[in-house]
Amino acid sequence: MDRSWFDAMAADTRDRPDVYRKLGVADLRLVVEEVDAAGPRRFGLVLDGYEAVSVGELADVDAFQPDAVVSGPREAWDDLAANIVRNGGADGAHSLNALTITDMPLRVTAPDPMGRDKFFRFAETLQTLFDALATAPIGA
Repeated sequence: MDRSWFDAMAADTRDRPDVYRKLGVADLRLVVEEVDAAGPRRFGLVLDGYEAVSVGELADVDAFQPDAVVSGPREAWDDLAANIVRNGGADGAHSLNALTITDMPLRVTAPDPMGRDKFFRFAETLQTLFDALATAPIGA
Protein backbone atom coordinates (compact mmCIF):
# COMPACT_ATOMS: atom_id res chain seq x y z
CA MET A 1 0.00 0.00 0.00
CA ASP A 2 1.25 3.45 -0.77
CA ARG A 3 -0.01 6.96 -1.31
CA SER A 4 -0.94 6.19 -4.92
CA TRP A 5 -3.88 4.10 -3.66
CA PHE A 6 -5.39 7.07 -1.91
CA ASP A 7 -4.51 9.56 -4.63
CA ALA A 8 -6.36 7.29 -7.10
CA MET A 9 -9.41 7.22 -4.81
CA ALA A 10 -9.45 11.00 -4.51
CA ALA A 11 -9.06 11.36 -8.28
CA ASP A 12 -12.00 9.02 -8.85
CA THR A 13 -14.32 11.39 -6.97
CA ARG A 14 -13.24 14.19 -9.32
CA ASP A 15 -13.40 11.99 -12.45
CA ARG A 16 -16.81 10.46 -11.71
CA PRO A 17 -18.69 13.01 -9.58
CA ASP A 18 -22.07 11.66 -10.71
CA VAL A 19 -21.32 8.29 -9.08
CA TYR A 20 -20.52 9.89 -5.73
CA ARG A 21 -23.48 12.25 -5.84
CA LYS A 22 -25.76 9.21 -6.21
CA LEU A 23 -24.16 7.68 -3.11
CA GLY A 24 -24.84 10.83 -1.09
CA VAL A 25 -22.87 13.12 1.14
CA ALA A 26 -20.15 11.48 3.22
CA ASP A 27 -18.29 12.90 6.22
CA LEU A 28 -15.47 10.71 7.51
CA ARG A 29 -11.84 11.08 8.53
CA LEU A 30 -10.40 7.59 8.04
CA VAL A 31 -7.02 6.09 8.81
CA VAL A 32 -6.13 3.00 6.80
CA GLU A 33 -3.44 1.04 8.63
CA GLU A 34 -1.29 -1.68 7.14
CA VAL A 35 0.73 -3.80 9.55
CA ASP A 36 3.68 -5.98 8.64
CA ALA A 37 6.99 -7.05 10.17
CA ALA A 38 8.45 -3.57 9.63
CA GLY A 39 5.62 -2.08 11.71
CA PRO A 40 2.48 -0.14 10.89
CA ARG A 41 2.00 2.32 8.04
CA ARG A 42 -0.95 4.68 8.28
CA PHE A 43 -2.63 6.70 5.54
CA GLY A 44 -5.28 9.38 5.89
CA LEU A 45 -8.38 9.72 3.75
CA VAL A 46 -11.01 12.40 4.22
CA LEU A 47 -14.51 12.02 2.80
CA ASP A 48 -16.01 15.47 2.54
CA GLY A 49 -19.36 15.79 0.83
CA TYR A 50 -19.01 14.10 -2.54
CA GLU A 51 -15.23 14.21 -2.63
CA ALA A 52 -12.30 12.38 -1.09
CA VAL A 53 -9.00 13.93 -0.15
CA SER A 54 -5.84 11.86 0.10
CA VAL A 55 -3.79 13.07 3.06
CA GLY A 56 -0.91 10.66 2.46
CA GLU A 57 1.09 8.74 4.99
CA LEU A 58 0.53 9.98 8.52
CA ALA A 59 3.33 10.64 10.96
CA ASP A 60 0.88 11.57 13.74
CA VAL A 61 -2.49 9.81 13.75
CA ASP A 62 -3.71 11.79 16.77
CA ALA A 63 -3.09 15.09 15.00
CA PHE A 64 -5.17 13.84 12.04
CA GLN A 65 -8.08 13.22 14.45
CA PRO A 66 -9.65 10.26 12.68
CA ASP A 67 -13.26 9.23 13.13
CA ALA A 68 -12.21 5.62 12.54
CA VAL A 69 -9.20 3.42 11.83
CA VAL A 70 -9.37 0.30 9.68
CA SER A 71 -6.35 -1.88 10.34
CA GLY A 72 -5.03 -5.19 9.15
CA PRO A 73 -2.03 -7.15 7.96
CA ARG A 74 -0.38 -6.20 4.70
CA GLU A 75 -1.37 -9.58 3.25
CA ALA A 76 -5.06 -8.77 3.73
CA TRP A 77 -4.69 -5.39 1.98
CA ASP A 78 -2.69 -6.98 -0.87
CA ASP A 79 -5.35 -9.67 -1.26
CA LEU A 80 -8.10 -7.01 -1.31
CA ALA A 81 -6.28 -5.00 -4.00
CA ALA A 82 -5.56 -8.09 -6.12
CA ASN A 83 -9.20 -9.16 -5.90
CA ILE A 84 -10.41 -5.71 -6.94
CA VAL A 85 -8.05 -5.61 -9.92
CA ARG A 86 -8.88 -9.19 -10.96
CA ASN A 87 -12.66 -8.70 -10.76
CA GLY A 88 -13.07 -5.02 -11.66
CA GLY A 89 -14.23 -4.47 -8.06
CA ALA A 90 -14.29 -6.44 -4.84
CA ASP A 91 -16.30 -9.63 -4.79
CA GLY A 92 -18.58 -10.35 -1.83
CA ALA A 93 -15.87 -12.06 0.18
CA HIS A 94 -13.44 -9.18 -0.32
CA SER A 95 -15.62 -6.14 0.31
CA LEU A 96 -14.62 -3.85 3.15
CA ASN A 97 -17.82 -4.83 4.92
CA ALA A 98 -17.08 -8.56 4.68
CA LEU A 99 -13.47 -8.10 5.77
CA THR A 100 -14.33 -5.95 8.80
CA ILE A 101 -17.68 -7.19 10.10
CA THR A 102 -16.09 -9.86 12.32
CA ASP A 103 -12.90 -7.86 12.94
CA MET A 104 -10.99 -10.43 10.84
CA PRO A 105 -8.80 -9.91 8.89
CA LEU A 106 -9.45 -6.16 9.07
CA ARG A 107 -10.57 -4.37 12.21
CA VAL A 108 -12.37 -1.06 12.63
CA THR A 109 -11.68 0.95 15.76
CA ALA A 110 -12.75 4.44 16.71
CA PRO A 111 -12.36 6.85 19.61
CA ASP A 112 -16.14 6.71 20.10
CA PRO A 113 -19.14 4.71 18.85
CA MET A 114 -20.10 7.41 16.33
CA GLY A 115 -16.78 7.03 14.51
CA ARG A 116 -17.27 3.29 14.08
CA ASP A 117 -20.83 3.92 12.95
CA LYS A 118 -19.61 6.40 10.33
CA PHE A 119 -17.28 3.79 8.83
CA PHE A 120 -20.19 1.40 8.26
CA ARG A 121 -22.65 4.18 7.35
CA PHE A 122 -20.39 5.25 4.48
CA ALA A 123 -19.36 1.70 3.55
CA GLU A 124 -20.83 1.94 0.05
CA THR A 125 -18.89 5.13 -0.68
CA LEU A 126 -15.72 3.59 0.76
CA GLN A 127 -16.18 0.45 -1.32
CA THR A 128 -16.70 2.53 -4.46
CA LEU A 129 -13.48 4.37 -3.68
CA PHE A 130 -11.54 1.15 -3.16
CA ASP A 131 -13.08 -0.40 -6.29
CA ALA A 132 -11.60 2.53 -8.25
CA LEU A 133 -8.28 0.75 -7.78
CA ALA A 134 -9.43 -1.74 -10.42
CA THR A 135 -8.64 0.73 -13.19
CA ALA A 136 -6.12 3.05 -11.53
CA PRO A 137 -2.37 2.58 -11.73
CA ILE A 138 -1.35 1.79 -8.16
CA GLY A 139 1.91 1.07 -6.41
CA ALA A 140 2.62 -1.85 -4.12
